[in-house]
Amino acid sequence: MTTDYRIEKDSLGDIRVPKKALYGAQTMRAIQNYPISGRTAHPALIRAYLRLKSAAASANAKAGVLSPNSARLITQAVNELLKMPITEWSLIFPVDPYQAGAGTSQNMNMNEVIANVGNRLAGKKLGTYHPLHPNDHVNRSQSTNDTFPTAMRMALLDASLPLAGELKALAASFLKKSQAWMKIPKSGRTHLQDAVPMRLGQEIAAYATVLNRCAVWLEQGRNELRELGIGGSAAGTGLTVPPVYRKTIIPELSKLTGEKLRPASNLCEAMQSQSPVVFYSSMLRLMSLELTRICNDLRLLASGPHTGLAEILLPAVQPGSSIMPGKVNPSILEMANQTWYSVLGYEQTVTYAVQAGQLELNVMMPIMAYSALEATQVATQAIQVLRLRCIDGLEPNEPRLKRYFESTPQIATALSPRLGYETTAKLVKESLERGCSVIDLVKERKLIPLHDLEKLLKIDALAPVNPK
Repeated sequence: MTTDYRIEKDSLGDIRVPKKALYGAQTMRAIQNYPISGRTAHPALIRAYLRLKSAAASANAKAGVLSPNSARLITQAVNELLKMPITEWSLIFPVDPYQAGAGTSQNMNMNEVIANVGNRLAGKKLGTYHPLHPNDHVNRSQSTNDTFPTAMRMALLDASLPLAGELKALAASFLKKSQAWMKIPKSGRTHLQDAVPMRLGQEIAAYATVLNRCAVWLEQGRNELRELGIGGSAAGTGLTVPPVYRKTIIPELSKLTGEKLRPASNLCEAMQSQSPVVFYSSMLRLMSLELTRICNDLRLLASGPHTGLAEILLPAVQPGSSIMPGKVNPSILEMANQTWYSVLGYEQTVTYAVQAGQLELNVMMPIMAYSALEATQVATQAIQVLRLRCIDGLEPNEPRLKRYFESTPQIATALSPRLGYETTAKLVKESLERGCSVIDLVKERKLIPLHDLEKLLKIDALAPVNPK
């Protein structure tokens, strides 16, 4: 009689594991214990953990605590897993992100899978754990407490690289628009009220500047992630870790990741504190706040088209209503705003998780990793879509911009040095009462010679591109 499961043992006793599963007993217990979200670890975390296990095998072999054959099998197993389509990883690494503290289940899932794949390469059956054992060989010189934070930081470095690129690309798109629109005048607004004249290009160039600044902030956050506590073992004391391993592991990881990684100056601190992760996530927060502001501005500038500002025209990407024919909404900007709110929520989760460390360890790392990686991924995708399907296709509504520019009472601000504040204020009040422009009143009363007035109202005088 055949069965579709095999019996494995751990310190708690026997447990049934699906016969063809690459994982083992501790992963099976995690599946049973944590049916929380139906999700699995982010692929970037899996990739980082696999690379870490490969680097650890190499470092252990150099330290003389792992045989060359065992190290070779581990490396081969890791390479085979890395070559698999990531769509298969959720079945192989099925542990829910909402799991026991520190990520022991995730670490053991990695250890069991690598051992089983390595043993299968050696011609052994799944679940035999010979010649590779999950703990004795794959996890040699390691603890969940130093491997999970290391994998988490490596994963964030991996996932955030495209985000940095997308931020710069979005900034470049805004900059291109600003350069093309630098000769277009518009009415500036403060307090949502008419303010001084300016150029449309100046308004858009400011968006490019802050997005480039966000990219710099993000790189500062990424740099904090390059500090690793690997080799600290359970509490940062390095118990069971050979000195050669500690010296070798980070150069091995740097080679595998292409990142300039560095050891933590205090391994005990690296176990207690996950401040580099919240430093990174706080950069996501700053980015999201700025992007929220920019998207809100664009929605306002595009409002209408007949009863709003309608100073810019957005690309139409979908019908805007199920009941109002012809209506087009700022759909991409709305999607983007919702994404930034989500990122802010994930960042808040990271903040709470980081402050929850106690004594020698912060055990809230699994949700920390999940939240920071999800925030990074959705932000990256949203910024790309925002650029390609909205910002690249923005157009100025020049007739509307010109009308607002010429009719705003606050164009009188440029005349106040010539006429005086009190006289100019009276002109503004009268223009509002009569529904005419300040310029018309000045011309009507010949307060400024026409030649001088024309000079004062030129866009170069009203809104210098680079004011000194």
